[in-house]
Amino acid sequence: MGIVVHVTKTPDSSTISVRRASPDDAQAIAEVGVAGWQAAYRGILPAGYLRGLNVVAREVAWRMRLESDDDDMAPSWVADRAGRAIGFVASGPPRDDDLQPAEGSPRIDGSPPPAAEIYAIYVQPDAWRSGAGRAMLSTAVQEWRQRGTTGLVLWVLEANAAGRAFYEHVGWRPDGGRQDIDLGGVTVTEVRYRFQELPLGWSDTLSNSSFREG
Repeated sequence: MGIVVHVTKTPDSSTISVRRASPDDAQAIAEVGVAGWQAAYRGILPAGYLRGLNVVAREVAWRMRLESDDDDMAPSWVADRAGRAIGFVASGPPRDDDLQPAEGSPRIDGSPPPAAEIYAIYVQPDAWRSGAGRAMLSTAVQEWRQRGTTGLVLWVLEANAAGRAFYEHVGWRPDGGRQDIDLGGVTVTEVRYRFQELPLGWSDTLSNSSFREG
Protein backbone atom coordinates (compact mmCIF):
# COMPACT_ATOMS: atom_id res chain seq x y z
CA MET A 1 0.00 0.00 0.00
CA GLY A 2 2.96 2.36 0.42
CA ILE A 3 3.30 5.23 2.84
CA VAL A 4 0.30 7.41 3.70
CA VAL A 5 1.05 10.97 4.75
CA HIS A 6 -1.66 13.06 6.39
CA VAL A 7 -1.26 16.81 6.03
CA THR A 8 -3.51 18.78 8.37
CA LYS A 9 -2.09 22.29 8.12
CA THR A 10 -3.64 23.28 4.81
CA PRO A 11 -5.17 26.68 4.05
CA ASP A 12 -8.72 25.31 4.17
CA SER A 13 -8.07 22.96 7.15
CA SER A 14 -8.69 19.90 4.98
CA THR A 15 -6.65 16.69 5.06
CA ILE A 16 -4.47 15.46 2.23
CA SER A 17 -3.58 11.78 2.05
CA VAL A 18 -0.92 10.28 -0.18
CA ARG A 19 -1.34 6.68 -1.34
CA ARG A 20 0.14 4.37 -3.93
CA ALA A 21 -1.35 4.81 -7.37
CA SER A 22 -3.23 1.99 -9.10
CA PRO A 23 -4.45 1.52 -12.69
CA ASP A 24 -7.81 2.89 -11.57
CA ASP A 25 -6.09 6.26 -11.07
CA ALA A 26 -4.96 6.55 -14.69
CA GLN A 27 -7.65 9.00 -15.76
CA ALA A 28 -7.21 11.25 -12.72
CA ILE A 29 -3.42 11.26 -13.17
CA ALA A 30 -3.82 12.17 -16.85
CA GLU A 31 -6.17 15.02 -15.96
CA VAL A 32 -3.79 16.36 -13.31
CA GLY A 33 -0.88 16.09 -15.72
CA VAL A 34 -2.58 18.04 -18.48
CA ALA A 35 -3.87 20.73 -16.13
CA GLY A 36 -0.46 20.98 -14.48
CA TRP A 37 1.37 21.36 -17.77
CA GLN A 38 -1.08 23.96 -19.05
CA ALA A 39 -0.71 26.08 -15.91
CA ALA A 40 2.97 25.60 -15.08
CA TYR A 41 4.29 25.99 -18.62
CA ARG A 42 2.11 28.87 -19.77
CA GLY A 43 4.47 31.38 -21.37
CA ILE A 44 7.25 28.76 -21.57
CA LEU A 45 5.82 26.36 -24.15
CA PRO A 46 3.68 27.30 -27.19
CA ALA A 47 0.03 27.96 -26.29
CA GLY A 48 -1.22 25.77 -29.15
CA TYR A 49 0.86 22.85 -27.96
CA LEU A 50 -0.48 23.16 -24.42
CA ARG A 51 -4.09 23.40 -25.64
CA GLY A 52 -3.60 20.23 -27.66
CA LEU A 53 -2.47 18.04 -24.76
CA ASN A 54 -4.66 14.94 -24.79
CA VAL A 55 -6.06 13.48 -21.58
CA VAL A 56 -7.25 10.29 -23.27
CA ALA A 57 -3.84 9.47 -24.73
CA ARG A 58 -2.17 10.09 -21.39
CA GLU A 59 -4.72 7.98 -19.59
CA VAL A 60 -3.92 5.03 -21.85
CA ALA A 61 -0.18 5.49 -21.28
CA TRP A 62 -0.58 5.76 -17.52
CA ARG A 63 -2.82 2.72 -17.29
CA MET A 64 -0.25 0.67 -19.17
CA ARG A 65 2.54 1.99 -16.94
CA LEU A 66 0.69 1.22 -13.71
CA GLU A 67 -0.40 -2.22 -14.88
CA SER A 68 3.10 -3.23 -16.00
CA ASP A 69 5.11 -2.34 -12.88
CA ASP A 70 5.25 -5.96 -11.75
CA ASP A 71 8.64 -5.61 -10.06
CA ASP A 72 7.58 -2.44 -8.19
CA MET A 73 10.61 -0.55 -9.46
CA ALA A 74 8.65 2.47 -10.72
CA PRO A 75 6.31 3.44 -7.85
CA SER A 76 3.82 6.29 -8.25
CA TRP A 77 1.59 7.98 -5.70
CA VAL A 78 -1.60 10.05 -5.74
CA ALA A 79 -2.59 12.85 -3.37
CA ASP A 80 -6.27 12.90 -2.40
CA ARG A 81 -8.27 15.69 -0.77
CA ALA A 82 -11.96 15.36 0.06
CA GLY A 83 -12.22 12.27 -2.13
CA ARG A 84 -10.61 13.91 -5.15
CA ALA A 85 -7.21 13.21 -6.67
CA ILE A 86 -5.35 16.52 -6.75
CA GLY A 87 -1.80 15.44 -7.54
CA PHE A 88 0.60 12.66 -8.43
CA VAL A 89 4.27 11.84 -8.32
CA ALA A 90 6.07 9.18 -10.37
CA SER A 91 9.51 7.72 -9.78
CA GLY A 92 11.82 4.92 -10.83
CA PRO A 93 15.36 4.07 -11.90
CA PRO A 94 17.37 6.99 -13.28
CA ARG A 95 17.48 7.38 -17.03
CA ASP A 96 20.86 9.14 -17.20
CA ASP A 97 23.96 7.21 -18.20
CA ASP A 98 26.14 8.82 -15.53
CA LEU A 99 23.84 7.50 -12.80
CA GLN A 100 23.97 3.89 -13.89
CA PRO A 101 26.13 1.34 -12.02
CA ALA A 102 29.68 1.24 -13.29
CA GLU A 103 30.17 -1.25 -16.08
CA GLY A 104 31.39 -4.54 -14.72
CA SER A 105 30.52 -3.71 -11.13
CA PRO A 106 28.94 -6.59 -9.22
CA ARG A 107 25.21 -6.43 -8.58
CA ILE A 108 23.63 -8.59 -5.93
CA ASP A 109 20.04 -9.62 -6.54
CA GLY A 110 17.74 -7.51 -4.40
CA SER A 111 20.34 -4.83 -3.76
CA PRO A 112 19.05 -1.25 -3.97
CA PRO A 113 19.76 0.86 -7.05
CA PRO A 114 22.44 3.50 -6.43
CA ALA A 115 20.07 6.27 -7.51
CA ALA A 116 16.44 6.90 -8.36
CA GLU A 117 14.66 9.59 -10.34
CA ILE A 118 11.53 11.61 -9.74
CA TYR A 119 10.03 11.47 -13.21
CA ALA A 120 7.08 13.79 -12.61
CA ILE A 121 5.27 15.66 -9.87
CA TYR A 122 2.15 17.70 -10.63
CA VAL A 123 -0.70 19.20 -8.62
CA GLN A 124 -4.04 20.55 -9.86
CA PRO A 125 -3.60 24.33 -10.15
CA ASP A 126 -6.47 24.99 -7.74
CA ALA A 127 -4.59 22.95 -5.14
CA TRP A 128 -1.21 24.67 -5.48
CA ARG A 129 0.27 25.69 -2.13
CA SER A 130 -1.98 23.20 -0.34
CA GLY A 131 0.93 21.06 0.84
CA ALA A 132 0.16 18.26 -1.62
CA GLY A 133 3.41 18.63 -3.54
CA ARG A 134 5.49 18.53 -0.39
CA ALA A 135 3.61 15.53 0.98
CA MET A 136 4.03 13.55 -2.25
CA LEU A 137 7.72 14.38 -2.58
CA SER A 138 8.27 13.42 1.05
CA THR A 139 6.53 10.09 0.47
CA ALA A 140 8.66 9.29 -2.58
CA VAL A 141 11.88 10.17 -0.77
CA GLN A 142 10.94 8.04 2.23
CA GLU A 143 10.13 5.07 -0.01
CA TRP A 144 13.45 5.17 -1.83
CA ARG A 145 15.35 5.74 1.39
CA GLN A 146 13.69 2.64 2.89
CA ARG A 147 14.82 0.69 -0.16
CA GLY A 148 18.41 1.71 0.57
CA THR A 149 18.83 4.14 -2.32
CA THR A 150 21.14 7.02 -1.42
CA GLY A 151 20.66 9.40 -4.34
CA LEU A 152 17.65 11.07 -5.96
CA VAL A 153 17.55 13.28 -9.04
CA LEU A 154 14.95 15.05 -11.14
CA TRP A 155 14.84 17.24 -14.24
CA VAL A 156 13.05 20.58 -14.43
CA LEU A 157 12.71 23.16 -17.19
CA GLU A 158 15.31 25.86 -16.71
CA ALA A 159 12.65 28.52 -17.35
CA ASN A 160 10.28 27.05 -14.75
CA ALA A 161 11.18 29.49 -11.98
CA ALA A 162 8.34 28.44 -9.69
CA GLY A 163 9.22 24.76 -9.94
CA ARG A 164 12.90 25.40 -9.31
CA ALA A 165 12.12 27.59 -6.31
CA PHE A 166 9.96 24.83 -4.84
CA TYR A 167 12.68 22.22 -5.18
CA GLU A 168 15.35 24.50 -3.77
CA HIS A 169 13.12 25.35 -0.82
CA VAL A 170 12.96 21.69 0.17
CA GLY A 171 16.64 20.94 -0.24
CA TRP A 172 17.28 20.08 -3.89
CA ARG A 173 20.14 21.73 -5.77
CA PRO A 174 21.30 21.86 -9.41
CA ASP A 175 24.08 19.35 -9.97
CA GLY A 176 25.36 20.72 -13.27
CA GLY A 177 23.42 18.38 -15.55
CA ARG A 178 21.80 20.10 -18.54
CA GLN A 179 20.04 18.91 -21.68
CA ASP A 180 18.06 20.40 -24.52
CA ILE A 181 14.77 18.75 -25.52
CA ASP A 182 12.08 19.50 -28.11
CA LEU A 183 8.60 20.26 -26.81
CA GLY A 184 5.91 21.64 -29.06
CA GLY A 185 8.37 22.42 -31.81
CA VAL A 186 10.64 24.56 -29.64
CA THR A 187 13.92 23.66 -27.98
CA VAL A 188 13.95 24.13 -24.22
CA THR A 189 16.64 23.45 -21.67
CA GLU A 190 16.26 21.23 -18.66
CA VAL A 191 18.52 21.29 -15.62
CA ARG A 192 19.07 18.39 -13.26
CA TYR A 193 18.56 18.68 -9.52
CA ARG A 194 19.90 16.29 -6.93
CA PHE A 195 18.95 15.43 -3.38
CA GLN A 196 21.51 12.82 -2.52
CA GLU A 197 22.04 12.29 1.19
CA LEU A 198 18.40 11.89 2.28
CA PRO A 199 19.09 12.50 6.00
CA LEU A 200 16.83 11.08 8.67
CA GLY A 201 14.16 13.56 9.66
CA TRP A 202 14.21 15.26 6.26
CA SER A 203 10.54 14.51 5.64
CA ASP A 204 9.55 16.16 8.91
CA THR A 205 10.35 19.52 7.35
CA LEU A 206 7.76 18.84 4.65
CA SER A 207 4.83 17.46 6.60
CA ASN A 208 3.36 20.88 7.34
CA SER A 209 2.62 22.32 4.44
CA SER A 210 5.30 21.75 -10.81
CA PHE A 211 8.08 19.84 -13.34
CA ARG A 212 9.05 17.30 -15.88
CA GLU A 213 6.92 14.39 -17.03
CA GLY A 214 8.77 11.65 -18.85
